[in-house]
Amino acid sequence: MKKSLIALSLAALPVAAFADVTLYGQIKGGVEVSQTKVKVGGETTKDHTKTEIADFGSRIGFKGHEHVGNNLNAIWKVEQKTSIAGTSSGWGNREAYIGLEGGFGTVRAGKIATQLDDMGTIDPWEYNNNALGLGVFTRTGTKVVSARYDTPVFGGFSANVQYTPRDNQSTSGRDDDLSDTSAYYAGLNYENSGFFAQYGLGYKKSAYTARNDDNTTSSKSGQVHRLEAGYDANNLFVGLGYQYTNGWDSVTTYTAAIHNEDYDDALRTDGAPGVKTHEAAVTGAYRFGNVTPRLSYAHGFKAKTASGKVDGTQYKQVVLGADYDFSKRTTAMVSAGWLKAGSGDNKAETTAGLVGLRHKF
Repeated sequence: MKKSLIALSLAALPVAAFADVTLYGQIKGGVEVSQTKVKVGGETTKDHTKTEIADFGSRIGFKGHEHVGNNLNAIWKVEQKTSIAGTSSGWGNREAYIGLEGGFGTVRAGKIATQLDDMGTIDPWEYNNNALGLGVFTRTGTKVVSARYDTPVFGGFSANVQYTPRDNQSTSGRDDDLSDTSAYYAGLNYENSGFFAQYGLGYKKSAYTARNDDNTTSSKSGQVHRLEAGYDANNLFVGLGYQYTNGWDSVTTYTAAIHNEDYDDALRTDGAPGVKTHEAAVTGAYRFGNVTPRLSYAHGFKAKTASGKVDGTQYKQVVLGADYDFSKRTTAMVSAGWLKAGSGDNKAETTAGLVGLRHKF
């Protein structure tokens, strides 16, 4: 529940200065246990069982608005990660922006979630290990330094467009070896009587660097399209999702994602070819009093390069769990997951489980 910020440490300042400021956040974490088995060339290796206290995306934020006349508001937000595992630092490392809203819609500039990051309705899980949620399917969602425009809602429909300039696309600034590193995003949403549908598009120039036949490199663009639809009302949730990417990932980064390894969404500079992927996911849940059991399934088909299908790049995943609400703000969670990438003599399989707690304020 969001509350007006009344900071005792700043009590000496005029109370009116904080009239439009809201403090909000979530603290969520728990214990995750996982094990991964890898089979290469018929030989199987098994990692030790990994047990750790993990953060599931804890955050704290401040946001506010000021009416500036003519049905126009100035708006702002500064939100940052606050990991209970002690791995977050800095301010504004999630979303941070300033903008204007009115009858024309909303315009913002700063570090802002893309439509692909706003979606994710079919991934309601709390987790750090991707085997315990649909992190592979939703890997294309991100927050980027950009300018974004959102339309008002008309008859249940709304849309948005977003642009990241070349000099903001890379954290290291301009790369003169690449012709252009700008990125574009767009989205379309519909919601009515519990039914919803969302479409998200992402397009990056110079999404990855490919090695040519003459051993030189050149930059290639990448794109992603995702569609999610379902029903969320009367204690029932059912959601379906489909995602297509072309050049958004290189072979290296996509393999890392489906093997539950570190996934780097920065420019791909290893010279590996870009891949085309097709993925689908479904989630169902039903609320019984304070308990909400749910089940998710995701499937990724073999990725393709210009040379054909790539062995070991298909995946399938099952996540099963339940939430128990102590109150509107505090929830206990338990879940188990299984993520398998590849098949036969070339596969990686992770099984995991967690017990956690989430508090919203």
